[in-house]
Amino acid sequence: MLGALLAVCQHSPAVAQDVPNEPDLAPGAPVVEAVDPTRLDVARLPPEAIHITRDLYAHGLFLEAQVGALAFAGDANIVSTPGPRFALVLGYELFSWLSAVVLLDGSMHRTDNHSPPAPSAYELIGGAAGVRFNIPFTPRIALWVSGLFGLSWSSRDVLRALDFKDAFKVGANYGGELGLDWHLKSRHHSLGILGGARVYPSLARDDFTLGGYGSLYLRYVF
Repeated sequence: MLGALLAVCQHSPAVAQDVPNEPDLAPGAPVVEAVDPTRLDVARLPPEAIHITRDLYAHGLFLEAQVGALAFAGDANIVSTPGPRFALVLGYELFSWLSAVVLLDGSMHRTDNHSPPAPSAYELIGGAAGVRFNIPFTPRIALWVSGLFGLSWSSRDVLRALDFKDAFKVGANYGGELGLDWHLKSRHHSLGILGGARVYPSLARDDFTLGGYGSLYLRYVF
């Protein structure tokens, strides 16, 4: 009986194919990966495995958040202290060397004057539009310079009480910025630092008022 069963099993068709076993890697043997030319994150590959170019980064619409400080020179400097500055920028990279931008910005200041009136505080709020010219040094580092024209107004009537008659009105301002941009190992993110200066005719009392500022920023390119 047992012999008959063995004979049947020997002549029956196979129900599965044998899968060859892949050879095991020897301990400590190097693992070779194919180079992926679309990757910016090369943490698992040697640095020379990928050549980073500007084309690897995202282009087009971007959003930028800035934080820094603004101080005045001229008339407003006589009665105002430096204060924190915040800005939100929306831009579009038209070409690799040219971007159009619009921004909303604001700063907060205390007045530094003898009574009356008593020292107080005010906000300078406004917006501007302009163009940026990009000068790349490497695929990850670029210098840029921009020209801006905008509108601004100061909250409350603090400066008007100090004889800045046009401070409470919406006034024009104009100037420019110079910045340095550094891309992270990411298609969408970059960090930067900038310095800017704008003339504020509405904040002039006897001569002129110039606002100078410096900011750090984080940019996201969609």
